[in-house]
Amino acid sequence: MINFKSHRPWLLISYVIIMFSNSMFSFIPVPINNIWKYDKFIHFGEYFILGILLFYMLYEYPISKKNLIYSIILISITPILDESIQYFTPNRISSFSDALADYMGCYSGCYIFYITNRINHG
Repeated sequence: MINFKSHRPWLLISYVIIMFSNSMFSFIPVPINNIWKYDKFIHFGEYFILGILLFYMLYEYPISKKNLIYSIILISITPILDESIQYFTPNRISSFSDALADYMGCYSGCYIFYITNRINHG
């Protein structure tokens, strides 16, 4: 059971709300120093942080198969929802390659957090 008295779930929930809010804004396509060529890196970084926050929240509890299944479901649904929001938002582009960058970032963040936490805590 998630302990909502802790700051960890609220940190994750706040970050997801910010991510989805950002996807709902309709930007006027203005080239700002060719930022779009870095689009995949931005997606990767955004979801890398999400992966870290997800495992940061999960490590408050004993790691169980149930917690891992919930985290995999969350990781699997979040990029799909994010790209779906962008598909229906004017002046936004939904992309399969963006979703792949999202997945790679999220799984990388989870893995890095898991490895560093395992090394630091035995």
